[in-house]
Amino acid sequence: MVPSTPRRRAPRRSAQAWQALLNEQAESALTVTAFCHQASISPASFYRWQGRLRKGLPNTGGNSAGTLSPAIPAVIAPQPIPDFVDLGALEDLPSPARREADAAHRLELRLDLGGGLILHLVRG
Repeated sequence: MVPSTPRRRAPRRSAQAWQALLNEQAESALTVTAFCHQASISPASFYRWQGRLRKGLPNTGGNSAGTLSPAIPAVIAPQPIPDFVDLGALEDLPSPARREADAAHRLELRLDLGGGLILHLVRG
């Protein structure tokens, strides 16, 4: 059995140090993968910091209890679909003279709700 050697942990870098690495890669002729290999950094960390610095997010280090990492967006729970939608009054009972004038502006709405249900609204 081969004794396992403890894994060496990468040094912590400040946001300024990561920005310097990002600038250095941009000025080099190397791909991100080749640059990361040469600099002994993870491409995943490189891209994560690239995203953070573009968005202006600070280094969060470890998460405190109850706080979310700014790199992970909060998921908003879907809002329930209401059972009833109030469309308001369709007609405010205008005078007979006005009804004749508005007859040309008749509004008819027909919605096929599926399952053989049709909603038919008429205003005019």
